[in-house]
This record gives sequence, C-alpha cells and structure tokens, in this order.
Amino acid sequence: MAIDRNRALRAEKNYRIAAYVTGGMLLLLTLEMILKYGGGVEIEAGGPAGLIALVPVDTVSAINVSTGILIVHGWLYVVYLLACFQLWTAMRWPLFWFPLLAAGGVVPFLSFFTESRVRRIVEESTR
Repeated sequence: MAIDRNRALRAEKNYRIAAYVTGGMLLLLTLEMILKYGGGVEIEAGGPAGLIALVPVDTVSAINVSTGILIVHGWLYVVYLLACFQLWTAMRWPLFWFPLLAAGGVVPFLSFFTESRVRRIVEESTR
C-alpha cells in the first residue's frame, strides 16, 4: 500500500521541529543533571545571589530553573512522542520503528542523528 506523500512530508516536518526542540531541551536537562548530581548545585533565577546563580542543592529561595527545565522537557517529550506517532503512522513503518524514534527524546544527541536519517528515508520514499 502506497503512502500519502503530502501526509508523510508534513509529518516529517513536524517530527524534525520536535526532534530539534526536544533534543535541545534534553541537552539542557543533561547539563542540569551534571550540575545537580555531579556538582551539587541547582540553577536559581531572581534570588539573593543574582539574576541567574548556581546555589547548593535544596537551598533555592527564588525561581528554581532546574525544576523548570525538567518540567519543560517532560512536556516537550510528550509533543515529540506525538510527532513520532504521526510520522510512524504516515510512513506505515513496522512497530520496531516507534521505540527507535521515541528513544531520541531520552538519549542525548540521538534525536539529531535520527532526525537526519529519517529525513533521508522520507525523502527517498516520497519521490
């Protein structure tokens, strides 16, 4: 059964945007985790230490940017999964493709590599 070219290209565009945004947030989240668990500090905004400051864990007295990064990445990952599902159904790929796509939102840098490969596959399939 042939794939719908327009639907596939639209899904790939949505996936590409979601992959870059989620991948970028995942890199921020990775940096935040390294700071928190490796350095023992969290990111605080608007507190007594200044506009943006690194403060010891559990001493944040203003806006906790570290928690904000966690929450934003979590919601963007949901959007990323929806984009993965849209692409997966548009391309009519086998089931094993979906977990491969989904892993791009939880493994640092993977979304950038999968996006590049997926773009080539979709372009070849929709010619």
